[in-house]
Amino acid sequence: MTSVTRFVLVLATSLLAIPVLFAQDVPADYSAVMTALNKKGDFKDGVLKVNIPRGDLKVTIGGRPAPTPFGFGGWVALTKGSGGSEVMMGDLVLTEDEVNPVMSALLDNGLDVTALHNHFFWEQPRIFYMHVHGMGSAQDLARRVGPAIKIIDEAAARALAASPAAPAASPAPGVNGAAVAAIIGQAGEQNGPVYKITIGRPDIDLRAHGAVINARMGLNTWAAFAGTDADAMVAGDVAMLEPEVTPVLKALRSNAIDVVAIHHHMTDVKPMVVFLHYFGRGSADKLARGVRAAVDQLGRPVKTTRNVLFMCPHGAAKSVLATAYFKQQARARGLDVNVQSAGTEPDPAVAPKVVEHLKANGYEVPVARPRLVAEEDLARADMVVTLGCDLSGRIVRGDHRRWDDIPSPSADFAAADAAIKHHVDVLVDELARGNR
Repeated sequence: MTSVTRFVLVLATSLLAIPVLFAQDVPADYSAVMTALNKKGDFKDGVLKVNIPRGDLKVTIGGRPAPTPFGFGGWVALTKGSGGSEVMMGDLVLTEDEVNPVMSALLDNGLDVTALHNHFFWEQPRIFYMHVHGMGSAQDLARRVGPAIKIIDEAAARALAASPAAPAASPAPGVNGAAVAAIIGQAGEQNGPVYKITIGRPDIDLRAHGAVINARMGLNTWAAFAGTDADAMVAGDVAMLEPEVTPVLKALRSNAIDVVAIHHHMTDVKPMVVFLHYFGRGSADKLARGVRAAVDQLGRPVKTTRNVLFMCPHGAAKSVLATAYFKQQARARGLDVNVQSAGTEPDPAVAPKVVEHLKANGYEVPVARPRLVAEEDLARADMVVTLGCDLSGRIVRGDHRRWDDIPSPSADFAAADAAIKHHVDVLVDELARGNR
């Protein structure tokens, strides 16, 4: 199973105004929000999503017309948080001259602006995207976000009045959505001339003030296709954990898809989620393969390089055995580790019995001779394991494990060896579970 199939498909929310679905199922306070804002939306997965379409915008990208569902629809969403409060998040689509008036309207009404960024290059007019966050009752949030939406609505009305709608053109052939979906591995939805695939990140347990932040609240990856199979455009957003950023960037750029923006949507959330916007032109199947390459980087096990230092007083027996066993097991389990051993009062040579035992049992002797631990060793180590040695006030910056129950190898070598192997088994299992 590839990583993309581990994600839950969330049907793409239309970027144009759509009728309320199953209005009888919408909580009364959420219905009141749509009434107060004079907008339509829907209620699914515990989230009210209110659409703020920008059908007034006539956007071209590199001189090519881009339909509204390609990425020019805003929204706000509400869901239940802790203590009975609602948590609101949203993404508002704005022209340059709307950005600061809308920002002031949000800030003046006690809402947070958590991001301002672009989705495209070469578009006319310039379009910006503003993320908004707030907490309170549904009625209160509608009241507070209303002035910002009013600015957008008034601007849209002026634009439509100045430029009456043109007669509807004959429908273009469009991109073969089924073929695109087959390549990416997820189905999508057709919205006019745009085919859009939306993929959630249920593998990320993201919460804000007690509210679950799911795909409908903005935690999703999406790809929108427009044009024809031979001459298509793709635009989209990738929701990434921090270690996924560089692999996704490499996947997109190696497939000639332009990266347009890297930013966050939310503040004060753990884990941190980074969002990336991209745009590409070419055949639909080539663009879909590029999107698939990026999506395949999500949800993969993250290999974290760990620097592990084993220490014993003389650096000649216990730490050498532990290092040898740990190296072999870590390699077998696919762990990415740098392993060293040292002593606080090192002997001139590794104990002969240790060398003989390791070689007889197929282990590499990890050190040629014991060495004195240095301050930089302790500073660099993510984990320090001490086997019966005193650090004498030395500062350990990483995780410090004490294996003080190991018998002296000179008194009972077999017991010491068995105890060290047991500790190494437990440690490697722990690190392997954390590396999944």
